[in-house]
Amino acid sequence: MLNRILFIGLGGAGQRHLRLFRENLPNVDLIAYRSANKTPLLNSDFSVNQNESIEDVYQIKIYNNLKEVLALKPDLVVISTPSSMHLEYAQLCASKGINVFVEKPISNSLEGLQTLRDTVERNNVAIQVGFQRRFHPHLSKVKEIIKSGRIGQVLTVNFTVASYIPRWHPYENYLDLYACRKELGGGVLLTEIHEIDLAIWYFGMPKSVVCIGGTYSDVGMDVEDTVRLTLDYTNFSVQINLTFWQKHHERTLSISGEEGFLSWNQDSDLLKEEYFNETKGLVNHSSSNSDNDVMFDLQIKSLIKNINTIDSKVNMNDAIASMKIIEAAKESMKNNTVTKLNID
Repeated sequence: MLNRILFIGLGGAGQRHLRLFRENLPNVDLIAYRSANKTPLLNSDFSVNQNESIEDVYQIKIYNNLKEVLALKPDLVVISTPSSMHLEYAQLCASKGINVFVEKPISNSLEGLQTLRDTVERNNVAIQVGFQRRFHPHLSKVKEIIKSGRIGQVLTVNFTVASYIPRWHPYENYLDLYACRKELGGGVLLTEIHEIDLAIWYFGMPKSVVCIGGTYSDVGMDVEDTVRLTLDYTNFSVQINLTFWQKHHERTLSISGEEGFLSWNQDSDLLKEEYFNETKGLVNHSSSNSDNDVMFDLQIKSLIKNINTIDSKVNMNDAIASMKIIEAAKESMKNNTVTKLNID
């Protein structure tokens, strides 16, 4: 049972979580630690609300002293800081027996993750990483279809994610975003890690990684803005195309199997099942509510409901696996080589 929730970081992601937790738990005690107070109160569409305050809208008390706020013994911490700070706060809170919900990615490198995993296990706390796309109704349906074997042996998989980062947060200079700054854990690989996580969720760990890409923009970013990854699973491969420097927005998935073909497009939120056996034919799954908040809300509902039964070992292992793929991708991109993965 959750009686008090601590928020560390109240930027765009943090305020979305804050809003949804308040909607789901109207009577819970909400507290926050902020060191910068940089981001103003945002509306649900990420426009600035200049007429009210975060404290008044969400009935939350904000502190600027971390030791003081931890002394209040929250049941759960929601960490939404820049990626480079995730591990520090997660480790601190887990060491104090506080359950952890941390924005993706779990960190910006593999260093320290084994220690966090040991701390989580030793203190018997729940930890979950914010991979909300696992909760998207159509993307979770894809998982179910793959597991059923209806499409037969998988042959090829393609993910594409493209957006234009100057449009993300109209209330701030995009070059100040953590995603554009190496020291804060930026780069398109870490920022758009969701599809890497989906590949792990659907198929497990690949045998090797090949990645090409880099900083194709000329605006002064010190991180990669465009990459193409190939994950080799021996009998099939997964292609993942990521960029946050494309003005034409898209997010798509296709999976080709010997007996069927799956495709999904975020714009229409239409999942198509095509089978080559005439008795099955074509099945379309449309959505009556394609609001982006749906998967975030489902994730939070699941966290609240299952806080005492969360399989933290699996969550930690999957989060570490995604970081292994990213580090392998960076090595491949730097050295122009195939990078083998050490699977343990």
